[in-house]
Amino acid sequence: MSTNAFLLDTNVILRWVQPSDPGYQLANVAVSHLIDSGCSLFYTSQNLGEFWNVLTRPVERNGYGFTPAEAHIEAQRMEGQFQLIPDGIHVHQECAECL
Repeated sequence: MSTNAFLLDTNVILRWVQPSDPGYQLANVAVSHLIDSGCSLFYTSQNLGEFWNVLTRPVERNGYGFTPAEAHIEAQRMEGQFQLIPDGIHVHQECAECL
């Protein structure tokens, strides 16, 4: 894995899609800066599950209250912008080598 490769935390991805979130501006600036710097940005299937969970959870339960159709659109946008890194022992080993 290259030194200019980053695994995005779900919290960053969530804030990247929600303009009403207080962290939206910072997340967008950070993601844009990394992309403009030629970095590769990754997510995992776990990120996608956590992302979907928060997007579709009701606002009164600390979610974003998106409909499944809205969440699907945002998930497609995320998948189009970032690269999926498959889960598995080989990923763990490769990431451990970067530490």
